[in-house]
Amino acid sequence: MTSPRHGHTATALPDGRVLIAAGLTKTSPLGTFELFEPLRSAFEALAIQGFRPRGWHSAAALKDGRILLSGGWAGPFTALREAAILHPGEKRLQPLLMLQGRYDHTSTLLEDGAVLLAGGNDGRGEQRAMELFDPPSGKFAPAARPLLVPRQQHTATPLPGGQVLILGGGQGQGARLAEIYLPTERRTRLVRGFTSVSRSRHTATPLMDGRVLIAGGLGPERTLATAEIYDPGKDAFLPIQAPLRTARQQHTATLLPDGRVVLLGGWGGGEGKTLDDGEIFDPQGSCFAALPFHMKAKRRLHTAALVRDGSILAAGGASDDDVLPSAELLRVPPRKPGRDC
Repeated sequence: MTSPRHGHTATALPDGRVLIAAGLTKTSPLGTFELFEPLRSAFEALAIQGFRPRGWHSAAALKDGRILLSGGWAGPFTALREAAILHPGEKRLQPLLMLQGRYDHTSTLLEDGAVLLAGGNDGRGEQRAMELFDPPSGKFAPAARPLLVPRQQHTATPLPGGQVLILGGGQGQGARLAEIYLPTERRTRLVRGFTSVSRSRHTATPLMDGRVLIAGGLGPERTLATAEIYDPGKDAFLPIQAPLRTARQQHTATLLPDGRVVLLGGWGGGEGKTLDDGEIFDPQGSCFAALPFHMKAKRRLHTAALVRDGSILAAGGASDDDVLPSAELLRVPPRKPGRDC
C-alpha cells in the first residue's frame, strides 16, 4: 500500500475497487486514502484533502455509492465529532458533524438507507449513545433511547427484516447482554438469552440463512476459542460445540459466496502472538477447518474485503513488531464434497 496502516477501514465499492481510508501508523494517525484496483492488483493514492487524520473510525457504504466516514481517534483522550461523506469518483469530501465524538463504534446501513452509529468511546469511556445519519438531509439525529449497555469494540450486524444485532464490548454484569435495534421505534430491546461469554474484539458475521456467527474475541480472562450462533427465529444464542482451531481476537471474518466464513489472523494462539493462519467455518457441518495455507505476514487489526472474483484482500494491520504496508490476495479452495471438518 502507499502507507503502513492499522485501525483503518476497507470498503468494497460498486465498481469492484476497494477504498482504504485513514488508520494509524506506529506513531501517528493518518488522513490519507488509497484504492485497490483488482484488475491491476495494485494500490493507488487517492488525492483528497481536508480529512483530519484518525484511526478506529467507521465506514458505511450508502445506497447511492457514497461512503460515510465517522468519528475516530486522533490522539490521547481525543474522540472526533467530525464525519464526512466521500464519493470516490468525485474525489471530494462533504464535511459533517456528529452529535458527539466517538471511536471504536459501529456504523450499520439500515434498510431505509439511514446509518445507525452505536456506542464507542468518547475519550473518557464506553458510551451508550446512538445516533442516526439521514443521507438526504445530511444530518444526524439522536435515537429514541441510548443503548442499554455501554459498549466499545462491539459488533452491530444486520438481521433479516431490517433489525440489527448489537453485542459484546460491555463491562460488568451487562457484558453478556445483547440488544436488537428496532428501526421503527429507533431504540433497542434486550435479547432474551445471554451470550455464552462476554466478549469484545470478536467478529459477528451474517450467514446466508439469516443467523449470525459470533467467533473469538477477548473474554474476561483470556482470548477466546469459542463461537456461538444467534438464531433470530428463537431470539437466542446457540453454542457451537466444536471450538475454533486457534483462540483469536482482533481478527477478521469474511462471508464467501458459497456461505462459508473465513477467519483470518488476529492475536492469540497458545503463545499469545500475532497470527498468520486462518480457519473456515462451514454452516453445513457447524465446525471449523484450518485454512490450507498461511498468510505471507502475521496480521492483527487489519482489514479483509471480498473481491469480485471471490478472493479476499487482506490489507495492512500490525505484526508483533511493526505496522504493515503490505497486502495480499487470498484464494480459498472450493468446498469439498461432504464436510470440510
